[in-house]
Formats: sequence, C-alpha cells, structure tokens
Amino acid sequence: MKLSQVLSLLSLTSISLAQTNFTGDVISGYPVITSLDLSDVPSNTVSRYWIVAAVQQGSIPIYLPILVARGSNSSLTSGRKLSLSASIHGDELNGIPVVQRVFRQLNTTISSGDFNGTVIGIPTMNPNGNQHNQRNYWTSTGNGFYTNLNRIFPGQSIADGGSITDNYASTIWNSVWGNLSNVDVAVDLHTLSTGSIGPLWAYADYRLPYVQRLAELAQPDIIKIDPGEPGSVETTFVDNDVPAITLEIGPAKNWNATLIDRAEAFVYRLMEDLQMMTSPSSGSSNGTGVVQIDLSNTYRATNFSSVTATRTGWVQPSVGVLEDVTEGQEVGTVYNSWGDVVETLTAPVTGRVLQVRYDPAIEMGAQVLDIAYNATESG
Repeated sequence: MKLSQVLSLLSLTSISLAQTNFTGDVISGYPVITSLDLSDVPSNTVSRYWIVAAVQQGSIPIYLPILVARGSNSSLTSGRKLSLSASIHGDELNGIPVVQRVFRQLNTTISSGDFNGTVIGIPTMNPNGNQHNQRNYWTSTGNGFYTNLNRIFPGQSIADGGSITDNYASTIWNSVWGNLSNVDVAVDLHTLSTGSIGPLWAYADYRLPYVQRLAELAQPDIIKIDPGEPGSVETTFVDNDVPAITLEIGPAKNWNATLIDRAEAFVYRLMEDLQMMTSPSSGSSNGTGVVQIDLSNTYRATNFSSVTATRTGWVQPSVGVLEDVTEGQEVGTVYNSWGDVVETLTAPVTGRVLQVRYDPAIEMGAQVLDIAYNATESG
C-alpha cells in the first residue's frame, strides 16, 4: 500500500465507522482494516485483523493486532461487548499473555454457538514502546519526543489538528472501539513501571455502577478506590459511562506466571458475570448462577503515600510487598559508597506496602516504595 493511501486512510479512520473497511492488504495471513464494525465479523469464531495506528518516519506503518471473538448471530444485541487491552506502556508486558490466553481458550470453545457476547482484544497497544523497550511512544519530532499514550485518550485525528500520537489514540478509540459502540465493559491491563515489584492490584472509580463489582471480580491484593487519571484508557471509558478498571499485574519486563494466571482467571469470572458464558466454565458460580468472589485477602485503599530518599546512594528496603507497616516504622536504609548509613527511611502512614524499588542505585528525590492506605477507615 502506498504511503499516500495510508495517510488518507488515517485521516478517515476516525469518521468512517459505518462498516469494516478492508485495505486489501494481508500481513502474515490476516487482513488490514481501517475501521471495525462488529456486525461484519463472522459469528462463532475468533477473527484476527491488523489496523494502521500511525505511520512513522521512513514511511513505516505501525500495525496493531486486533482479536475479535464474536459469539452467536444474536449476541451483538443479546450479549455484552468486552474490551481487553494490554501494554499501552511498552515495558508493561504481563497483560500480553493474559489477552493471548483468553483468546486461545475462546478459539476452542466459541464455535459451539453458546457464547453470548463479543470480546475485542488488543494484546500490544504500543508496539513502538515494545520495540524501544520502554514505557512511552517515541516520535522523531525535533530531537525525539516521548509521549505517554495513556494520558491522551480519546485522542484527536490528524484532520482535526491532532499530532501523530493524538491520532494514534483516536484510531483506537474510534476505529477499534467504535467511539463506544463496540464496548460495554473494558479492562486495561498494566504492570508497574520498570524498577519496582508489586502485586495484583486495581484502580477503580466506584462512582460508576458496576466498576466496584468489576474490580472485586479480579480478587486483587489491593483495590485503589480512585477518581481516575484524565486521558487514561480507564478514565476515558468511565467518563463516557462505560465501566472500566486498570488492572496492574506485578512488575514490568518480567512475566510473573502466578499473577498472569490470576488475571486470566479474572477474565473468565468477568465473562461469566456478564452472562457471556451460558455455563459456569470457570467453576466460580458453584452452580448458583452468581459468580462467587473471595475478597478475604483484598486490601481497599483510598490513597497512596510514597517514601522517597533525600540522599543519593544505595538503598536497602527492609519491608516487602503487601507487608503491613505502621506510621514511623523503619522501612529502608540508604548507604553511601563507603557503606555508611546516610539516611533511615520511615513509613509516613499506617497501611500496606504496594510496591518496592528493586534497583539499589538511588538518587535524591527518587521513590523507594509506595504504601496504600485508607484515609476514611481501616483497610
């Protein structure tokens, strides 16, 4: 496909939503589209598509892989539409196998005709960041510029004056998610940023109905009851009355098998709760028709408090992830190059440790750990 054709398609991608538009190109056996209309997707099967989200310097298109599991013919009206997205930050990888595994499972079961709903999966939302082995999207503007894609949704098309990254977000929002027409519930899968370890935890804005249920179905270690981050995938959905959460799955750049397994199991509980599955395939309803949730190990927090170093040196945390701490408790030590103690770190609040820095090299002002706490009641 010529560059002029790609640019023309990108300028139209946010407004041409009446049908699935195929470019005629096929990559690795899968067609390239410029917009997705779920009514065009074959029923009782998993379909794979590519969509051009941007064109980089050198006329190199960025193709996003799109998976669509559509149930029975009637499921577009009788069932719910779920979005699963991962790796909008290029160093956050644990969500990728979650999406892949769910669709692998759906590929073996959806042909029965019993699946009542549609699932859209984007396993790698930021291939540019994946390629650069870092969080943000790099553009060649000026001397190079990094953009956090999870702060610019729903984006803005090139035709409306948007930048390449604005248009990137707009393509996903309008041409994959159909400006909400293709999504009823959304889960955006993340991990911590590079340099820290942490558990399975969720951001959830309880102000919108079903968000609390959505977060609790994940049975996470911590739920952060949170008003959201403007421009993030989660908050943009919630602001448009679509229940959504951000699910954080442990550390960056490290596939944590246990946490990945837990996140995958959550998706099956969610699909059952949405009545997309006609039988309790996840076994979580115990035949009652109501998905059972175990929150016995879940800590609810309203706030985070960071412990930061004021001295440069080498840090040794003395507490671990999910450990309960009390205000004033020693939580770490900073040493200089001679091995002398130059700072003793203490907990500013009583709560539960959310994340801990594993890189011992520390500079003044850098974060060592986060403590989750409930400002309104005990966790």
